[in-house]
Amino acid sequence: MRALGLATVLLGLMTMIGPALAVETEADWLKKPSAEDLLAVWPTQAMKAGIGGRAQIACKISTQGALFDCIVESETPAGAGFGAAAIALTPQFLMKPATRDGKPVVSGASIPINFVAPRTATGSHIPGQGLYAPLTREVLSDVSWRQAPTYAQVAAVYPLKAREAQVGGRVTLVCKFKEDGKIGRCDALQEEPKRHGFAAAAKTLVGEFRGPAAMSDGKSTVGVMTQIPFTFAVEMLDPERRLIGKPRWTALPKGEDMMAGYPNAAIQAGVRQARVIIACDVASGGRLSGCAPEKEEPAGLGFAASALALANAFEVSRWTAEGLPTVGGRIRVPIRYDLP
Repeated sequence: MRALGLATVLLGLMTMIGPALAVETEADWLKKPSAEDLLAVWPTQAMKAGIGGRAQIACKISTQGALFDCIVESETPAGAGFGAAAIALTPQFLMKPATRDGKPVVSGASIPINFVAPRTATGSHIPGQGLYAPLTREVLSDVSWRQAPTYAQVAAVYPLKAREAQVGGRVTLVCKFKEDGKIGRCDALQEEPKRHGFAAAAKTLVGEFRGPAAMSDGKSTVGVMTQIPFTFAVEMLDPERRLIGKPRWTALPKGEDMMAGYPNAAIQAGVRQARVIIACDVASGGRLSGCAPEKEEPAGLGFAASALALANAFEVSRWTAEGLPTVGGRIRVPIRYDLP
């Protein structure tokens, strides 16, 4: 990459652990994106103008070493798109999770990323010409999948060698969108650990994904690149665990629905706050089913029944930012009531 006059991406990691969460070891890097990876997500207009930039993002690190819940803390120059570009890189990060009492725990990190400016503007270069044009391409990140592999499908392709050795793994595929939101032409950007069959297993699931057929500006997604993280967690081998990580809610109950279901017994008793946790299966389409109350505070005033009545209003993403399926998994849903 030095031949192109681009500095290797500079990444710093500052682990942020709250005082209640003492760790034995902090999260650390296993793999960082390369300069070529930065070019793949470089904001188009900035590349044409020969502009570099810097972004700082804050993310959580899962117990499998994947980044999720990332937000842009700052970007320079403002509004040039480098913050969004940094977020688009996150599926390529591979980390060793923090540990506490010898077990992996969720932690946080603030990550600065430098996009070192090209030595010259690319101007109106078209693909196939110039130094940078062949490497720049449109990448769609944070995809809301209309369809994704189910928990059972992912568990079924868990590589035999890794299954026998009780080894987990992570893969990131880079794919192109085809018609109707389908994807294809996938290559493995990363696989850890290697020689266990994780990349091959991930590729067998490609046909199960359906994304958007058009982007927010109405432009077709055909030919657009996307990166898909996969996490093969050892917990998936236990049918009772059904690990799905942290899902993203795509639909939630409205405030007026919660207030309409506020139990009369609680109102008469002057109770203005309550908390309920329900455990549910994630059914087809990301809807919840088979819900049962796990916790109700205060108990006996009807909050659990009210929470169960709200379950149909919830919907989760079919695939998490950590690279885990949700459909077929089981999820705990905390619901808080606050009476104005």
